[in-house]
Amino acid sequence: MEDNKIENSSTVPFTKQGTSVFKKIMRWFFFLVLLGVAGYIAIGYVYSYSDGFREGYVYKFSNKGLIFKTHEGILKTGFINLGNTSTPNEEWAFSVTDDSVINTLNTAGERKFLKLYYKQRVVKLFWRGESKYFIYKVDVLNETK
Repeated sequence: MEDNKIENSSTVPFTKQGTSVFKKIMRWFFFLVLLGVAGYIAIGYVYSYSDGFREGYVYKFSNKGLIFKTHEGILKTGFINLGNTSTPNEEWAFSVTDDSVINTLNTAGERKFLKLYYKQRVVKLFWRGESKYFIYKVDVLNETK
């Protein structure tokens, strides 16, 4: 009889205390992962790395994406004059989330010289846009450069 008691107690692989320690570790791990993801998203929405403006011609402006539709554009910021031709030399990609800016860019027309005010975000969130540069204001300039 005593042999059976010893045999049964030695075959139990985990004790109640061991499983509670494992559960505590898993809870803390899950909590830390959740806190890290929330912090990453908060940094992407709140903090900006830099802000400024760029001037040029909007070369492309489109609404793209399969699931998350975002407004993306390309600004031609400079031109090189070679004889009788001028060739664009720099492209700058940007994203837009503000509806008033989207309407201004859609109604500005072609070959208008624009001044785009942007904020560069620290983190790029895929549902907000493909670029880290987000336009928040647009000025249509009359001068042609």
